[in-house]
Amino acid sequence: MIEIGMGSVQVGECDVMGHMNVRHYVSRALEALDWLGLELGLGPANAREHGAGLVPADQHIRFVRELPAGTPFSIHGGVVHRRGDTLRLYQEIRNVAAGAVAATIVTDAVLADTRTGAPRPLLSGIADAVTPLAVVVPDYAAPRGLGFDPPREPLSLKHAVELGLSQTYKGTVQTTECNDNGLLRVDGVMARIWDGVPNSPARDVRRRGQPSGKVGSAALEYRLVYHRPIRAGDLVTVRSGLKAVGSKTTTWAHWLFDGESGVTVAAAEAIGVSFDLTTRKAIGMDEEVRRALEELVVPGLSV
Repeated sequence: MIEIGMGSVQVGECDVMGHMNVRHYVSRALEALDWLGLELGLGPANAREHGAGLVPADQHIRFVRELPAGTPFSIHGGVVHRRGDTLRLYQEIRNVAAGAVAATIVTDAVLADTRTGAPRPLLSGIADAVTPLAVVVPDYAAPRGLGFDPPREPLSLKHAVELGLSQTYKGTVQTTECNDNGLLRVDGVMARIWDGVPNSPARDVRRRGQPSGKVGSAALEYRLVYHRPIRAGDLVTVRSGLKAVGSKTTTWAHWLFDGESGVTVAAAEAIGVSFDLTTRKAIGMDEEVRRALEELVVPGLSV
């Protein structure tokens, strides 16, 4: 793997749990993707000339360790393979101070028009650039609780309502979270999912069974599918449902919709865990809480 990013965690990137929020893992990886694109001959100058750049279409993320404010990190990555016009890329965010991997990201990326977001064929000569960047996804980055098979057809807003999925977010795309052409960056998708999670009825059940101020939550694994671009000023709503309950974990499914047209923008699955804010370790859930959560599970949810 080659180094494609470096920095340190800022206070403004941390959430109420005291560690870097999942949105910023995605935004930092997105910055690093631009440096990997440069190695592939898809740097900024090329993007301006051709009006196209690399964007994620599908991602699997594992969160291995917390990154508190002030932590120095580096990002390394490479190319796993090419399938048609899709490049599977691998990135890992490393805690430099601890010498340990903090997160891994496997991304299926495509070349997209920078103005419209429409996919384009990969540029000629890409095969020669891929070879020296070849990497293998390590075992510790492989999917565990979530799949990474080709995504299903997107769920419609009407079907989401019929399934009883809870509305957890309702807002508007801001220009500050868009690229120069007004298209929402992919970290904006993760931002809305995380913003909406506390509004879920299932989250209320867990709160009732946990001591206030002593227990937090963290994501262990995410799968994100980006179906279509969305622009600054567009309306966004998120519908979420509980997919499964384990001894310590809950698995969620989320869909983002264009609030005006009802078209699916993106979808995600996530595995989360409660953890002690003092020991910073995962904890199990009360049996009564588990039973209450199991009653909220919506069968058959999958992105």
